[in-house]
Amino acid sequence: MNMKTFQGACHCRAVQFEIETNLSELTTCDCSICIKKNALMIKVHESSMRILTGLASLTTYQFHTHTAEHYF
Repeated sequence: MNMKTFQGACHCRAVQFEIETNLSELTTCDCSICIKKNALMIKVHESSMRILTGLASLTTYQFHTHTAEHYF
């Protein structure tokens, strides 16, 4: 499968980004906001992602186990 470039944004559109991927493993997020918006997600290596706008708006969130840091 060939790599393609896609653009996306966070829910409030403050952060906009571009990724390069072959869309091999799309999945649905099960958080309450994503369920309402029917959002899809994919894991990409940081070298395949570029923040276009809103870098200063990024913050981290850790779920109850505090094991992984998720950027929002």
